[in-house]
Amino acid sequence: MPSRFAPGKITVALGAAIVLGTTGLVVLAPSALAAEVDYTARCVNRTLPSLEIPDTNLKLDLVVTPAKATYQVGDVVNVEWQWKNHAKVPKNPYTPGVDKDSTLPTTNVQLGGAMTNKVELKGQRINPPALAGEDLILTNPVGQFTLTTAGQVTLTPAAYNTSTIAFGTVESFTDCTPLNTVAVSQTLTVEGATQTPTLAANPTTVAAGGATALTGTNWSSGQVTPSLCKADGTACDPAGIKANSLVVSHAALSGNVSIADAVAPGDYVIKVDNGGASASTPIKVTPAAVRTVTISPDHGPVGTAVTVTGSGFAPNSGVQFAWSDTSDVPDETTYVTTDASGAFTATTEMYFEGFTQLMVTETGAWGSNPIKHLPFRVTEPPTGGLEQTITGAVTPGALTITQQASAIKLSDITLNGQAQNMTGALNTVTVKDFRGGATGWTLTGAVTPFTNGDGGTIAADKFSWTPKVAAGPGSPSVAVAGAAGPIGSGATLASAPNAAVTGGTFTADADLSLAVPAYQKVGTYSATLTLSIS
Repeated sequence: MPSRFAPGKITVALGAAIVLGTTGLVVLAPSALAAEVDYTARCVNRTLPSLEIPDTNLKLDLVVTPAKATYQVGDVVNVEWQWKNHAKVPKNPYTPGVDKDSTLPTTNVQLGGAMTNKVELKGQRINPPALAGEDLILTNPVGQFTLTTAGQVTLTPAAYNTSTIAFGTVESFTDCTPLNTVAVSQTLTVEGATQTPTLAANPTTVAAGGATALTGTNWSSGQVTPSLCKADGTACDPAGIKANSLVVSHAALSGNVSIADAVAPGDYVIKVDNGGASASTPIKVTPAAVRTVTISPDHGPVGTAVTVTGSGFAPNSGVQFAWSDTSDVPDETTYVTTDASGAFTATTEMYFEGFTQLMVTETGAWGSNPIKHLPFRVTEPPTGGLEQTITGAVTPGALTITQQASAIKLSDITLNGQAQNMTGALNTVTVKDFRGGATGWTLTGAVTPFTNGDGGTIAADKFSWTPKVAAGPGSPSVAVAGAAGPIGSGATLASAPNAAVTGGTFTADADLSLAVPAYQKVGTYSATLTLSIS
C-alpha cells in the first residue's frame, strides 16, 4: 500500500517553516530622491496563525535606477527594496531556527499619484542560518515597472511576505502588514504623452470553461485583474474568469484567461484592469464542451495497466488523475497535458487492492471543480477460468426545436381613439435535447417591425410575450421560462442551465400582445418572429 503522511509529522514540518524576513545583504548607492522609511509591521504565519511574532519596527529604502530628475512615459524603472534593519527569528516550539538558503522574501510597492497599481519585488532564497532571537538576514527584493502616465508618481512600501522551505520539502508563508501609515519613499516626475493600454484575444470564440490568450501593449507592471462583462462593457464580473496567467513584462501583457464553466453562451467583452488603467476586447462564448473520460480496462487484478482517455478539456492545458478509495483522497497524482483539441491519452497502473476508482480533473482543482470518478473493480488473477469484456458505446444525439404551426393570428381591433392591444398565443415549440452531456440550452426569439404594405408600421418593441415552459417526464434538465416583456431584437423564451446531467424534452409557449397606438394607420399588419436555440 502506498505511504501516506502522518498528521503529526506534517505539523512538525510546518512548524519548522515559521519565519519572519525583513533584512537584506546588497547595498547600492541610493538615488537622489530616496527617503528612508520607518514603520511598524505585524506578521502572521499562514500555517500557525496563533504563533506569537513580535511586531517589528522596519527601516528601509526604495532605490530606483536609473535615477533621474525627470522621467519620460515609456521609461522602465528598476526598484530595489533595501532593508536597513533586521527582524529577529521568532521562537516556536518546533524548530530552533531557520536553515541556510531557505527563505525567499517577496515585497510590494504601491504606486500613487498619476499611477495607482502595485509592483511586486522578489528577492533570492539566500540567507545565513539563524537561531531564534537572532537577525534574519535576507536578500533585497528587486523588480521593475514601466511608466505609462505623465505626472507625479510616488512609491510607497506596502505588505510583504516570506516563504521558507523546511526539511527540504515543506513550504510555509508569513505575511507582514504595516500597522501605521507608511511614508512615501520615492517621488518620480514623469513627462510625455500618456499611453493607452491595448488588449486583444486569440481566439475570439471560446467555449464556456475554455481558455483564450490575451496580449496587449502599454501596460504598467503589477497585478492585472481580468473580468467578464456584457457586450456593452457593463456588469463586469471577475467571477466570469475562473483562472488566469496574465503577466506584464516591459509594458507587454500576455497570458491566458479561462472562462467560468457556468457562463451562458453569448457575446461578451473581457476587461483587464491594472491600477486605474484598463482595456477591453470582445469575446464570443459558446456552449461548454462536454468532457468525457474513459478507462480501459475498468477491472482486473492489482498491477493492471490502465489506459486513460479524455476529451473536451481546454486545449494545451493540464489534467491530473490519481487512484483513490471511497474517501476521494487522491494518491500519487499523475499530470498530463491536453493536445490542441483538448484531448489526452495516458497510462497508469492500478497498484493497490484498496483502490476503487480513478479520479480525473483539471490541474490544481482537487476539491474545487467537478471530478470525474471512474470506477475500477479489482479481480483475482484467473485460475483456469475465462473472462470476456463486454463494451457498448452511447453516442450523443442532437439539440433540436420544432413547432406546431408557422402562422399566428392576433385578435383584430377597431380604432376608438385609445391605444389597444392585439393578443394571441405562440404556437407550441418543442425542444429535444438528446446530447447526453452537461451543457444547457437557451431558446430565444427576435421579431421584425409590423407593417401593412401601405406605409403603416408598428415598432418591434411593441410586441411582447409572457413565456411558459414545461418539462416532459423523465427530463433531467430544469427548464426556466424567460422574463415577460418586449421581444424586440432578442429575448429569451426558455432556457436550461448547465448541470452535471442535462437533457430531456420540453414544451415552450407564450401569451402574445401587440400594443397598437390610438391612431394607427389601418390595414392588415404582419411581422416575422424567428426562434433559435443554442
